[in-house]
Amino acid sequence: MPDAPYPHWLRVGLDFVTIDIVARPGSQRRGFVRIDTRGLTIGVASPAEKGKANDELIAAIANVAGVPHSRVSILRGGASRNKVVRIASAEPGVVARRVFVASEEAKQR
Repeated sequence: MPDAPYPHWLRVGLDFVTIDIVARPGSQRRGFVRIDTRGLTIGVASPAEKGKANDELIAAIANVAGVPHSRVSILRGGASRNKVVRIASAEPGVVARRVFVASEEAKQR
């Protein structure tokens, strides 16, 4: 966990966490790929058609965050590679820490 507040792409509310995401549909590298100025880049194998990539993206985030898929939603950018995703949780600090730790591990790869 960082000493300072979370990075700009990860925001914590009273009962939610939001993440700025850059989706990479059709990617050979799946999961958290890297972090840049736009946010957290996540690769998904599914193509960007008929919501398949968004479904896989939601599943990946839910898995890392440790929440059911139904608690993850796309607030903005459903048809774009740049998205804002919301994770609803009674323990947003725990969820934010899980996402942050996973992003740090991705930087090490």
